Amino acid sequence: MVVVMKGLIPAPKGRIRNPVGHKYLEVLQQTKGYGGSQSSSSPSPPPQQPGLDLLILGITSGTAMDDIDFALCRFTQASPEASLYLDIIQYDSVVMPSKIRTDILSMLREDAAPPSMMSQMDAEMGHTFANAIHIFAHKHGIAVDDIDLIGSGGQLVTLTGKPPRGQHRSNMCLGEGAVISAKTGVTTVSDYRTAEQAVGRQGAPLFAYLVGLLLHHPTRLQICITIGGITTVCFIPADNQGGIDAMYDWDTGPGTSIIDSAFRHFGYDPATDQGSSLLHGEICHEVVHELLTNDDYLRARPPKTTAREIYGDAMAQRIITMCAFRGCTPADTIATMTRFTSASIAQQMLMYGPGREAINNADIVLDGRGMSNPQLIADLQDTFPGARFGSFDKTGVPSNAKKAVGFAMQAMEALLGRALPVPTNADVRRPNTITGKLAPGVRWREVIEKSVSFGGAGRGWEGLPEVRELIVKQKG
Repeated sequence: MVVVMKGLIPAPKGRIRNPVGHKYLEVLQQTKGYGGSQSSSSPSPPPQQPGLDLLILGITSGTAMDDIDFALCRFTQASPEASLYLDIIQYDSVVMPSKIRTDILSMLREDAAPPSMMSQMDAEMGHTFANAIHIFAHKHGIAVDDIDLIGSGGQLVTLTGKPPRGQHRSNMCLGEGAVISAKTGVTTVSDYRTAEQAVGRQGAPLFAYLVGLLLHHPTRLQICITIGGITTVCFIPADNQGGIDAMYDWDTGPGTSIIDSAFRHFGYDPATDQGSSLLHGEICHEVVHELLTNDDYLRARPPKTTAREIYGDAMAQRIITMCAFRGCTPADTIATMTRFTSASIAQQMLMYGPGREAINNADIVLDGRGMSNPQLIADLQDTFPGARFGSFDKTGVPSNAKKAVGFAMQAMEALLGRALPVPTNADVRRPNTITGKLAPGVRWREVIEKSVSFGGAGRGWEGLPEVRELIVKQKG
């Protein structure tokens, strides 16, 4: 007899629901007392189910390709229905080797890389991530063998969220998970975007679940603006208006990528020269207006996502040429790009958000590399003077660790086969319990047994309930 458990996510269509479904689970049921036949006429109650305790390393590199970010996280949960606790043990960054960044950027500019080069870059990035993991672990006295899982966000280089008719959603995210697993001995989860696209979504943005769980408020609208290489905005209505069940997000368009590209074009380092005189030029409003008016991506309605293929070196070069034609100095060009970026964010929020009045009465939380550009922040504050601005740090998750924490949490959910909350504006609302690809490590059997035993074996395809509350443990 199949037991239907209330509150659990239904099995996807096409799957056969069995009370057990696997011989390994049957053994666990018989040996640990979870159901099955009993020799006694008055069976003893099953033993208390073990709680969850996983040490997971999240790793990612943003669109700017300047650093590799790490967050070593311990996730604990007493039961599948209980609150999930997050303890950030350590977070840091390792500088991306300049050679691989240069090689990737050159490959993207040429836009005609042979398959052999793409496969070589995928493997090379995997080795780069693995080496960086050992550097991070050595620096902070961490035993790599103690890590249960690695969740790698990889290095995204291209993303097709809305392909032309007859084509499929796809992406190229460098950093082969099997290489990371082989070089570290730790089970590795990767290819999150491919998993999202496989069920009909666009593959990005990926962090609404984390933002929603950390920011939701009983009575106030929360807005999270992440200004990375690409900018993402997430709206979380007040709990009395739906909360995380009503949240929605999308990529608004340009972030720091085109500004960084212009810095490099003029002979500056975007990582170290943000305080230079290049930030104090005159804005060419004619160029800003033309860009805002004629950009196909900005005119498209959400859900939508983008990457360097639109807002990368080619777009930066186009703006540099437009500004040079009008006699702009390098400083004027940077100022114009900065205004285009901030204006596009505000434009998107006003066009597709809840309206100017609602935004002005909201809490706006900022994170990403764009926070180091004071002009971007000042422009947004001028546009929405009534809003309360703050940093993502207030959640207890440092801004520069957010994505790495997010990939660590997704790795855990992929191991458990537990779905994440899906934004309301997603193309498909179907929960996805396979949120990445797993490359087994040395302790694979031990780690998978932790997953199977959590919540009791025998749930089969019925799955585990979504996390509804995430609590960050504060450092004493």
